[in-house]
Amino acid sequence: MDEQVKAIRVAWCSSLDLPQPTNMPLNFEWIPVEISTFFEQDFDVFVLDIRTCENPEKAKHLYTTVDKPTVVLVETIEQESAVLAWLEAEDETCKCDAINQQIGFRLQRTVWHNQQKHLFNLDKLTGIGNFRKFNDYAIQLLTSNEEVEPVSLIYLDIDRFKFINDRYGHITGDQILQEIGQILQNYSQGAGLVARTGGDKFAVCMRGSIEQGKAFAEFIRTQIETHEFKLNAMSSVRLTASLGVVSMIGHASIEQLWQEINQCIYAAKQKGRNQVVTSEEFDAIADASGQDKLITDFEHRIRVTAERMISEMVLKASRLANKYRVEAELDGLTEVFNRRYLDRLLAREIEKCHKYQQRLTILLLDLDHFGEVNRTYGFPTGDQALKTAAQVFQTNVRAGDWVTRYGGEEFCIVMSNTDLNTGCQIAERIRLALSEEMITAYNGQQFRLTTSIGVVELIAENDLVSFLQRASDKVREAKKNGRNQTCC
Repeated sequence: MDEQVKAIRVAWCSSLDLPQPTNMPLNFEWIPVEISTFFEQDFDVFVLDIRTCENPEKAKHLYTTVDKPTVVLVETIEQESAVLAWLEAEDETCKCDAINQQIGFRLQRTVWHNQQKHLFNLDKLTGIGNFRKFNDYAIQLLTSNEEVEPVSLIYLDIDRFKFINDRYGHITGDQILQEIGQILQNYSQGAGLVARTGGDKFAVCMRGSIEQGKAFAEFIRTQIETHEFKLNAMSSVRLTASLGVVSMIGHASIEQLWQEINQCIYAAKQKGRNQVVTSEEFDAIADASGQDKLITDFEHRIRVTAERMISEMVLKASRLANKYRVEAELDGLTEVFNRRYLDRLLAREIEKCHKYQQRLTILLLDLDHFGEVNRTYGFPTGDQALKTAAQVFQTNVRAGDWVTRYGGEEFCIVMSNTDLNTGCQIAERIRLALSEEMITAYNGQQFRLTTSIGVVELIAENDLVSFLQRASDKVREAKKNGRNQTCC
């Protein structure tokens, strides 16, 4: 059975006993209320008859107090003009003599516009407030003429978050940001506002002094520091955050507030990150240095930026070096290890086996009649045949075995901790798999490849050259005996 649509409760505020409209949408529940009992009601939409108010200013005050989607009923053009001067763009007016024709449509439209306004103020990634909502909230506090209790702003910047995106990807980074938003939302119940102001930066506004704000900021810092952010079922990562705490009251402008926020954040990062710095503590830092606060802030920014640039350059250099190393060690065509890597690997494996009395076996493979493949089908097909052979070899070896291209149509497979008998078994498995593989030439013709394999195990007197020579002798023996054979 379909879930019943929740009714939208409409508070009808009129003392003139206007009749209920006859064309109300089915999901709207009509609730007549008196102004005297209005604030005791639970409703979703407000219908205000301006004639029930003593004057337009009274209607405006009631409207601004409600903070609900609103339709204002007016009788004259003059009343409508007066209302439109202070009515928000997402709310509506409706003429009293056109209620039956218009009220349903006006109610639906103001509900929809207010829903869109709500979504417009939410961060799409985390579902908490966004920068616009935070900025509007801050401006409202700064420009209010009313006496308000102290409000502290806690501003949070995730430390080295770019590393997360660079190493694990932006999808993982987004998941972590969603988790952080949830942590702030869970622990900030009752706070005036929780918002993501952009990138890896978040804001929490809470009632209380700056000392209370710092205590809560320290709590949030600890929660993030000890939280395990899951990357997948097997691994996780830990993060830290730098936090600044300032009072929301006493600033001349939003620009001044932002300046003070950023001063605290840069001071926290300069202190080593994973720190909380209040505006009072920043002032103390500047006083202790004996210089202007702007100079102190500038020094912090320069040092943090320089450290960030150095880290970025080191990371890029490391990636570049790793890229060149991989390119230098891989065969460009088959994407298995190349001869240069084989010589280094095999020399190291031989030394290790002699030192620790371990066993080592290698397979040397030579594709049969490969020159004929190039002559018959062309070099592009020959290249495709080499790549296919390399894929077959990689598929049929064990996880710890190394497949390398020795040169031309020859390959070498290095098997650590492996005796001769096991090596021969794996070699036979590879030989059979390759002989069953069908290769399609660029002209559409199909053919098969075979290989002659020499298998040898390291002996005490072997060095790199003599070890490979013994394997080469076995390959020549397999070729002499008719090819497509394993000779151990």
